[in-house]
Amino acid sequence: DGDCGIGLKRGADSVLQLISSDVETTDAAIFLGRIISVIETSMDGTSGAIYAIFLNALAAGLRSQSPDSGKKEVTTEVWAKAAKQALEGLGKYTPARPGDRTLVDALEPFIEQLAATNDLKKAAQAAKQGSDATKGMKASLGRSVYVGNEGFKEVPDPGAYGLSEFLTGLAEA
Repeated sequence: DGDCGIGLKRGADSVLQLISSDVETTDAAIFLGRIISVIETSMDGTSGAIYAIFLNALAAGLRSQSPDSGKKEVTTEVWAKAAKQALEGLGKYTPARPGDRTLVDALEPFIEQLAATNDLKKAAQAAKQGSDATKGMKASLGRSVYVGNEGFKEVPDPGAYGLSEFLTGLAEA
């Protein structure tokens, strides 16, 4: 219905504006907190809420995994552990699981692969595979449930696809 793409674009534009104008910080959790504030005010709908919940849990995970994150570089291993905690936190607020045709179909494989390999590129590839797997998948949660089954065979879930594209860009940066 176009709503997902509009929300993702608003969020991305707002984060880009923050990055270009924000005062730098070496503390990953503090910077993530700034991104969370932008996401909470710029992204509408369920996906905005899901991103906000996940990112808040990710920031909490970073603080618990690396309490002195402002004083040293946060390793991929710490990010992976924090992301696993965040996924568990997200699971308390949504029943979405892989196979439901939601952004979780890209998020969970990304986190699992990152935790297993500490390799951001491999994790992004896993997210893409998860997104691609939603093609033809019957939706059991999210807006796609109400839109109908037309086109599901050729098109991945919009939320999973958008997240997969973001994670691919992050891995290539």
